[in-house]
Amino acid sequence: MKVMLKESGNIFSDASGIQKQYVPGIIKKLQAILPPGVTLIPHIGSAGFKVESGDMDVFVDANEVAAYFKVEDEKSARASLKKYFESKGYQAAQSGRIVHIRMPVPGGTWVQVDVMTLPNATRVAPFHQHGLTGQYDDPTFKGGHLFVLYSSIAKALGLKFSPFEGTLVDRATGKVVADDKDSVAKILFNKNATAADLNSVKTMMRALANDPQRDAKLAQAREDAKKGLITLPESVAPGSAQWFRDIRGILK
Repeated sequence: MKVMLKESGNIFSDASGIQKQYVPGIIKKLQAILPPGVTLIPHIGSAGFKVESGDMDVFVDANEVAAYFKVEDEKSARASLKKYFESKGYQAAQSGRIVHIRMPVPGGTWVQVDVMTLPNATRVAPFHQHGLTGQYDDPTFKGGHLFVLYSSIAKALGLKFSPFEGTLVDRATGKVVADDKDSVAKILFNKNATAADLNSVKTMMRALANDPQRDAKLAQAREDAKKGLITLPESVAPGSAQWFRDIRGILK
């Protein structure tokens, strides 16, 4: 399974990058304008953790949005939320599960905030709140790489991982076998693993170091690394097993 995570881009042509210092104010303003009963879940992605981010991602629960607007489905809930923001004086747009908002920041500029509506958003959020675990302190960290590796490990176990449902699912039966980070870690690695082992590619590679199924679990990720979809520490380390395999391939 190929995980494509970037659902939005530069929707508003005059939107500038979001400076780290503006993020608390944006969160406060957005919390104030959301419909009553709709909980804002911030700190999704890099905004507020990197010096500058292209846009800012937040989650809201689709069921809370639907309940406020008294609609039956997620599509109607998102359309209603877009109109709601527009009624508050904000330019808004909708694509997929996201309602995009053009918000002002100091200095007379504008930024883009992406409000993603998801069922069970509070439960799903920890899989996307990388900044809270300090991962953006590493300049090489990319959130999308995590899900590529999650999926590779899961595939070897006959499972698949859904980032926006926060679930690990049995491929054969469709049954959900885990839906929180600790449980997912224990299944992907071992019974002693915890959510912290899922924080980065580096922590996951450490968790796999002595795993007897390591090669099988990394098989898809190694193929994806060749396509530039992920950077695996082993793929660039001279003397590693993968390095020797690549060298043999070149010399053949």
